[in-house]
Amino acid sequence: MPTDARQPPRSRRAREAVGDVLAHGAIDIGFQPVVDLVSQRTVGYEALARGPIGTELESPGALFDAARDAGRLDELDWLCQRSALRAALRAGVRAPSVLFVNVEADTTGFLPLDLRGLYAEATAQMVVAVELTERALTRRPAALLGRVADMRALGCVLALDDVGCASESLAMMSVLAPDVVRLDLAELSVRPEGELAEVVDAVAAHAERSGATVLVERIETEMQAELADTLGARLGQGFMYGAREPLVTAAAPPDERPVNATFRRDPRDTTPFQLLSEGCDVHRASREMLAGLSRRLEDQAQTVGRSAVLVGAFEAGASFDDAARHRYAELARDLAFCGAVGTGMPEEPAAGVRGGRLHASDPLAREWTVAIVSPQTSAALTASDPGTGDGRYDYALTHDRELAAAAAAALMARIAP
Repeated sequence: MPTDARQPPRSRRAREAVGDVLAHGAIDIGFQPVVDLVSQRTVGYEALARGPIGTELESPGALFDAARDAGRLDELDWLCQRSALRAALRAGVRAPSVLFVNVEADTTGFLPLDLRGLYAEATAQMVVAVELTERALTRRPAALLGRVADMRALGCVLALDDVGCASESLAMMSVLAPDVVRLDLAELSVRPEGELAEVVDAVAAHAERSGATVLVERIETEMQAELADTLGARLGQGFMYGAREPLVTAAAPPDERPVNATFRRDPRDTTPFQLLSEGCDVHRASREMLAGLSRRLEDQAQTVGRSAVLVGAFEAGASFDDAARHRYAELARDLAFCGAVGTGMPEEPAAGVRGGRLHASDPLAREWTVAIVSPQTSAALTASDPGTGDGRYDYALTHDRELAAAAAAALMARIAP
């Protein structure tokens, strides 16, 4: 029996509808203004896609869910990006105005040549902020981190959407190092005070360290605008400032750039030992001493819990022994993300643990690393065998958040789906 015949009628109908949308480019792009909360001037727009009006795929959620089910998420994501960039170029959006373009976090990360060309054209004319939705941030870490690096190389800045709505978004904030942090006022306003305080504290700390811009969306009243100011936002978006609508002619660009880009090294091109040895003192210690330090960092991650990322690199898959598998399986139950990389490492080396298999020629295959990142604490320990034959390792240890996050990113960039 053909596979489609076994699908529920509604599922088959949605798959066919997605095919029609892609075949005819049948999406509708509207633009909602983004304003400076002090001057009240429009400083940019968010491009928002919808499916065919009056159909079951009209809402973005239904449209993208159907594309996922049909195995055509990448195609839909490309179509929406192309449409948004072309419409903004036609409307004359000019730097330093910002165009926010949504991209799905769990696509393959491949970018067609024509779309690369569109991004190059757009970034020469305006500030383009690639906006990652908070869902599925840890589903395809290698593809996601590679895509972020590629987009930054094309001149884009990075925005992270709906921060705090899921625990993994707080955990991944330092790893991704967004230039814009977007907060959903409707979601956060119903959170218990303690949870809201955790989000505000984490976002404020990230903005202070990195210079990131905070944007609050779904502002509809003066009271909500005041709350956005309380949350430390510089930019605002919502019906109070304008609805989603076609963009014929863009507003005049602002006097100052509302969003700034920061340089980030491509995590695929480096290793934790390379990173830390450039910025930290390198010492020498026994394997037993390093094992104790590794356990201490793992204990710290477990104490933090659901807002922590922990990734380890093992010189060879064989060094990820039964004790390590048991320990990492326990950690995976408590953390937002737990991963392990090494030569011969399986896709799931322990229950709930994401595995990354290293090629023997990868410099990372000769390193031993534990990196943790969370809003509360960050640290990385990395070691390399100097080949002296005495069982001692060169190692570096840091609690610097940016270095620890870069080390974690270098490991996660080796973890495929």
